[in-house]
Amino acid sequence: MIKSIHQSTKIERQNVIDEMFKCQNGDCDNCGVCTIFKGTSPQAVYKDYIEGIREFSEIAREFNQRNRL
Repeated sequence: MIKSIHQSTKIERQNVIDEMFKCQNGDCDNCGVCTIFKGTSPQAVYKDYIEGIREFSEIAREFNQRNRL
């Protein structure tokens, strides 16, 4: 479960992103993280969430809108 920035610590938010988008050690066909983020790390995309600036859902919505097509 993704906690709001007001209900979590920076370390907890970092752990959420690390776990959610964890590399599957070469199982790329069944993973897709690299494809989704197109060479950008999930930690970079969700930096504002990790830092407690913006909520996860806001960043995800913005990221998905930019990357449609």
